[in-house]
Amino acid sequence: MFSRIRFDRKFIFAAVAIFVAALSLTMAPTARAVNSVPDAMPTGTETLLYSFGVGPTPDKCKAMDGANPRGSLTYASATGLLFGRTSTTTSKGPGFGTIFQLMPTGSSYVVDNYFAGAKTDGDDPENNAMTLVGNVLYGTTLTGGQHSNGAIFSINDDGSGYSSPLLFSFPASGAKNYSAQPFSCFDSVGSVLYGMTSLGGKGGNGAIYTFDTSTSTYARLHSFDGTHGADPHGQLILDPNGKTFYGMTQAGGTSKLGVVFSFSHICSSANSKCKNKFKVLHNFSANSSNGATPDHGTLVQSGTTLYGLTENGGKYGNGTLFSIQTNGQHFTILQNFGNPGSNDGINPLGSLLLDGTTLYGTTKSGGNKGNGSVFQINTDGTGYDRIWDFQGGTTDGQKPDDDVILLSGTLYGMTELGGQCGFGAIFALVPPP
Repeated sequence: MFSRIRFDRKFIFAAVAIFVAALSLTMAPTARAVNSVPDAMPTGTETLLYSFGVGPTPDKCKAMDGANPRGSLTYASATGLLFGRTSTTTSKGPGFGTIFQLMPTGSSYVVDNYFAGAKTDGDDPENNAMTLVGNVLYGTTLTGGQHSNGAIFSINDDGSGYSSPLLFSFPASGAKNYSAQPFSCFDSVGSVLYGMTSLGGKGGNGAIYTFDTSTSTYARLHSFDGTHGADPHGQLILDPNGKTFYGMTQAGGTSKLGVVFSFSHICSSANSKCKNKFKVLHNFSANSSNGATPDHGTLVQSGTTLYGLTENGGKYGNGTLFSIQTNGQHFTILQNFGNPGSNDGINPLGSLLLDGTTLYGTTKSGGNKGNGSVFQINTDGTGYDRIWDFQGGTTDGQKPDDDVILLSGTLYGMTELGGQCGFGAIFALVPPP
C-alpha cells in the first residue's frame, strides 16, 4: 500500500494554517461578504429519504448495510432509480463499501453489491458519482484490486450484473503504466472513459488515463509533475467542442496548493498517432484573493466560463466559489465562505451543480449547527442563499461531502454522517422558488 503523504503535503497544511491565522489577526470581525446572507433562515424544504444502517427494522440500527457515503448520486432515467456508493459498511458488513439503489421517493432501497476488498474486488469507493454510459454504470474504488491500488467496476442500471471479476485493477508500482488510487469517476467519450488517479505517473504525483470499455484497454496519457499540479481528487469534464478536458488538482502548482488545467488528447485518423497538450490555467495560492486546495471538486462549464469550489483560501480562509474563462483569464471569486461570527457554510469539498444560471453546492461544515449546508448562487455572483442547514442528530444528515443532483425540481444528495443510525443519510431538498 502506498502512503498518501507526499513531500508537499506538509507544506500545503502549513501554508493554509499560516494563511488562516494571518486572516484572523487582520480581519475585522464584523466584515461581510458582498453577496452572503449567512444568518438568514434557510429557505428550502428537506426530506430525509433514507438513513444508512436502518435496514428492515428501523428502531434497531443493527442491520448489515452501507455506511458513510462520500460521493454523490446518479439517476438512471431508463429504470427511474437513483444509484450511489458508500465508502464502508456497518459493523455487520465486510467493511469495504457498497453500491445501492432506491427510488427518488425514498422507497425500494436495496444494496446491489457489497465490495469484498482484498485482491479480487474493490475497496473504499470515494467521490463524485458513478458514470452512466448507455445502460451501464461505471465507477472506481480508491483501493482494493489485484495490487491494492484501486479498481474500475461496472453494474447495470437495474442493479444487476456487477462486474466480477473487476474490469480493471490499477497497476503496481514499477509497472510501465503505473497509476494508482482514483478518488473519482469519469467523463466518457463513446466507449472510452477518461479519469485521473491521485498517485502514480512518472513522478508519483498522479495521472490522467483512459479505459476503453469495448476493448478493456487501459492507457496512461499524462503524468502530473508537481510543478504543474499534483494529487488530483476530482473528475474531468469535456468542453462541448469535444476536444478539451478541464480539471483541478488538490496540490502542486507554483504555491503547491493546486491548479486548474486544460488537457487535450488528439489522435490523427491518418496514422493513429496521438498528441497531448496540457496547460495550467490557474495556480491557487494562500492569499485572500485566491482559492486553495480544491478537494474532489469537478468543474462545471457554461459557454466559455468554468465554475468551481476550493476547500480553503479566500477572504476568510474557509473556501471559495470561483469562475475562470476557459483560456485561463479573468479568475474571479464569486463567494467567500465562512464569514466569521455568522452561520455561513465552511469548507466546500465537492462539486457544483449548474442549472441554467443557478449554481447549487454543499459545504461540509458551517450552518447554524456546524453540520454543513446547501447553498445556491447565480452565475454572476449575485443571489447567494444558504437554502438548508443540516441539523445532525437522528433526524437529519450531517457533513455532506459532495454535490447534489437536480431531478424534477428537487435536489438529491447524501451526507457522510447523521441520520437515524449516525452512518449518513440520503436527502431530498426542494429549493426556494
